[in-house]
Amino acid sequence: MNLSGAKTSVIVSFIIYSILVLAIANYSRRSMSKTKLDDYINEFYTGGRGMGTLVIVFMIASGLCSAGTFLGSPGLAYSTGLVFPFVVLAQSFMNFVVLGQVGKKIGIVARRIDAQSYQDILTYRYNNSKAVRWFSALAIWIFYTSNIVAQLSGGSRLLEVMTGLPYVTALMLFGIVIIIYTATGGIKGVSTATVFQGIVMTVSIVLLFVLIVFKVSPMEASYHAIIETNPNLVSPWVWTPAYAFSMFVSLGLVTIGQPHGAMASLMYKDTRGMHNAMWIGAVVVSIWSIMIVWAGNLGRAIVPSLEVPDYIIPFLAVNTMPGWIAGLILAGVASAIQSTIAAVVIVISSALVRDMYLTVRPTNDPKKIQKITIVATVVAAVVPLIIAINPPPALQWFILFAIGGLTSSFFWPMLLGLYWWRTNEYGAIAGMIGGMVTFILVQGKFVPFNLGMHGIVMGLLISGILTVLVSLMTPKPPKRVIDIFWGRVKPN
Repeated sequence: MNLSGAKTSVIVSFIIYSILVLAIANYSRRSMSKTKLDDYINEFYTGGRGMGTLVIVFMIASGLCSAGTFLGSPGLAYSTGLVFPFVVLAQSFMNFVVLGQVGKKIGIVARRIDAQSYQDILTYRYNNSKAVRWFSALAIWIFYTSNIVAQLSGGSRLLEVMTGLPYVTALMLFGIVIIIYTATGGIKGVSTATVFQGIVMTVSIVLLFVLIVFKVSPMEASYHAIIETNPNLVSPWVWTPAYAFSMFVSLGLVTIGQPHGAMASLMYKDTRGMHNAMWIGAVVVSIWSIMIVWAGNLGRAIVPSLEVPDYIIPFLAVNTMPGWIAGLILAGVASAIQSTIAAVVIVISSALVRDMYLTVRPTNDPKKIQKITIVATVVAAVVPLIIAINPPPALQWFILFAIGGLTSSFFWPMLLGLYWWRTNEYGAIAGMIGGMVTFILVQGKFVPFNLGMHGIVMGLLISGILTVLVSLMTPKPPKRVIDIFWGRVKPN
């Protein structure tokens, strides 16, 4: 195979993909320019709460399925074996979990209090507590910046490997596209691009999987070859049941603890669209999870010893497939990473504007709010882009650290805040801090007490206990909050 010609085809395919994304950005920019200044911030962060089924499907699915799903997961399936394709199926239910657990309740409350973000829901629920607002905003900014650095670096290295472009050039190509369509179009730009990216992801994954299955057929002979390499690659007992369970929890059951994952609950047009998005999303993410992760495992039959398992998908694409198909697969993986980064940038921007700047310097000037919003969005994207020029080591740890820290902090305060009236701001802040600290100590092995599970489980356990106990030991929430969340009262 002519690798030079293949890489040229990959570059051309990726350029075409990027031009289409930028065309979407221009369309979204024009749409936002027609928005009244008084409605700008609502349109920028929630799209006017008018998003349809397909947008909600891909906002959740693409936002939560990133470099981990499209690079890390196939790599783990390659190195660990079939146990990981089995465990990763837990994320198939992420749309169902987000919308089923909190979607309807958040949608109702968000309209009552005109919430523009995940943090707005938490802050109002917990009696406008400054501690809750500032802790959540700082946690989001710090942890998600680390996440974006890792995502940008991983995506740029992927582009570097598949095209031969220098790392910094690849990084700039990768990052600038995200900045343009996020800062100019807000959530409308992100959501429109995400639908396109979701379609690209789906087509590329199905095509990749079909071609790999044809290449390794007959399947029985291929798995005999894999077993000869390492019998554990087909064993369900590589991980203990306790650890496998904790991975189920981490990958699929607590996604509402990730603010960018629950963001779609603020945006849907009506409950019918929300219900449809639950089922369609489960199908879409199942296709992604099964095909891309199993493809990583099947790659072991084609490439018995790959030095960096995370590159099994790009390696198969560039070395075994026509250049245009490799380009489509690169676009699919890039779509997953870019859509996640874009959703996270919007969450950081909201935290910077609504939870930090406007609490210190409140203003009702629409023009000033518009300028601040655009500047905050650019800052949220540019800071990690600059850091990623010289990225720190252990990038995967950064991603897991960010996701685990945020989930351990926010899951119980959000879930109990929506469904248990007795939860108050004291319990919430105790649960947030306790969950985050516990996760860091356990996962970092500073405290060797994890019951054989991933550190996120202990973080969630301590967070839940603290949220309940401290809430019961401190004053009840004010009637005003209870009426908004459980009655039919709208705020003055």
